[in-house]
Amino acid sequence: MERDDHPSVDEIFAVLTYPRRRLLLQYFKHNPNPIDLDDLAARVARWEQQPAAVPAEIEIDQVSTALHKTHLPQIDAIGLINYDPDSQTIHYNQRKITAMMENAINTIEFLYTVEPDDD
Repeated sequence: MERDDHPSVDEIFAVLTYPRRRLLLQYFKHNPNPIDLDDLAARVARWEQQPAAVPAEIEIDQVSTALHKTHLPQIDAIGLINYDPDSQTIHYNQRKITAMMENAINTIEFLYTVEPDDD
């Protein structure tokens, strides 16, 4: 179910906290809808390996399970994707992901902007 509102700053940073979730956002950026869980898990497992290593099937299965049970439902809950656990397909909302990233950038810029002294 897609939310009408935008993720809060806390929800944004909760997504960005996990390296695996950042990999998911990168994958979404470069692949068309819909995304198949098996394809996504295989790619994430490859990215998490040493540069020349090929992940074993058990490693891909472990990534798939983590995505299915934890990461995709969390990202779905804040409205950036629609994850159907039955068909194991993901539809991402690029407009919301872009807005989320812009919000994160604006928040960081605000926090680190040096204001002149009021003296």
